[in-house]
Amino acid sequence: MNEPLLKQFPWRWALFWLVGPNLALIMAWPLGGPPMADTLAISGCLALICCQAPWLWVRRLCAMALTPAVLAVYIARNFNLGVEQLASIPAYITDAAPYRSPMFITAGLTAILSMAISFTQMPRVPRFATPMNLMLGLLAVTATMRFDAYATAATRGSYDLHADGQAFTSAVAASGHEKPPADGRNVVVIVVEALGQPVSPAASAQFAADWDRPVWRTRYRVDSGTIPYFGGTVSGEMRELCARWKFDEAVPFHSGECLPQRYRAAGYETTALHGFTGEMFDRDHWWPRAGFQHFAFGTDLMRAGARPCGGVFPGACDEDVPAQIARRLKQARQPQLVYWVTLNSHLPVVEDASLGTLDCRTGGAALADESPLLCPLFAVHHHLADAITRLAMDPALPPTDFIIVGDHMPPFFARDARVRFDPQHVPWIVLHSRGRAEPARPAIS
Repeated sequence: MNEPLLKQFPWRWALFWLVGPNLALIMAWPLGGPPMADTLAISGCLALICCQAPWLWVRRLCAMALTPAVLAVYIARNFNLGVEQLASIPAYITDAAPYRSPMFITAGLTAILSMAISFTQMPRVPRFATPMNLMLGLLAVTATMRFDAYATAATRGSYDLHADGQAFTSAVAASGHEKPPADGRNVVVIVVEALGQPVSPAASAQFAADWDRPVWRTRYRVDSGTIPYFGGTVSGEMRELCARWKFDEAVPFHSGECLPQRYRAAGYETTALHGFTGEMFDRDHWWPRAGFQHFAFGTDLMRAGARPCGGVFPGACDEDVPAQIARRLKQARQPQLVYWVTLNSHLPVVEDASLGTLDCRTGGAALADESPLLCPLFAVHHHLADAITRLAMDPALPPTDFIIVGDHMPPFFARDARVRFDPQHVPWIVLHSRGRAEPARPAIS
């Protein structure tokens, strides 16, 4: 009985319609990646339908289209991007530099290979001749889904997070800055790209060294904690600015809903900064609607003196932005709300001299043993924390509160790096000003 069943199994269909279009994610199973069972089910069912088309060109086109479609969902899910944010993919291609990342290069080459296989091998794949062929093809789709569920089980909880039913909270709310300070002190909100809450020993030790600095307590009362996060960077921005879990272009900002609106009504000047292009996630359009009077992006910050930094997302160096914030705060004639979304720690963080990640040794052997991918991220965060410390401890700085918060956990593709962070929460640190710093201060580590 087994021999006829094996003969009826559509081996070529399984190889060139199921494995071929999904080659990139199947190759990633030993390393990590997001759960894709639902997408595999959809692509598998489409393959079962398309493979019966009587025209070869239709079968070729359908099989080739499955590869980029699956890969787009895969990348979006890895970075916790919503479907509505897939419209920003062209900005990744035109303004980012994915060719600087071995991960993106490998994914691209694999996609090209998959599409080439689909084009060249489709004439060799016969259409289903019996209902049993169809049933066995459906069984192959189910088996692929089960393999994916097994391979991605360890990190399943860090993908596709939804805020349904979750009581709202944010670092701004937890620190008491939803309303402008009564004494008119400045407020600086810093959303740090990929600042996650570590759960492993070496990562936790390096995090504490960077974000729990004793020198801060000579001028500030320091509070810290964790909050839930949902989605990508823009969702983190919505959380802190407008008390929403996600950004929805169809839902307008109501008067007084967002932080900059309330601060402007209280007499504050409001400014937003980001080292990349303003077209990414449409920030150049929705930031003004949220209440920002002024905003500056990568080219603006570099014209003002910031160095260019490389990596997959080239733009202004985060290390140089605090000096520009300091100038603004010192020269201002009215209270300031400054909002800054950092850039350089956007994953993947590659080896680059401008980022300070060449020959990376941050965290020492202990951090490297947890995952070799951790050192570049922590190195960028370390340089950022140094720059923020120089700003916060500047003796000439007027009284200013600093709110530092992660947007989302580091969306590492590799399992051994991703499991080093809390999959559902991000950290926040708040420096409540006690006044001007003393002229003499401890050196920055």
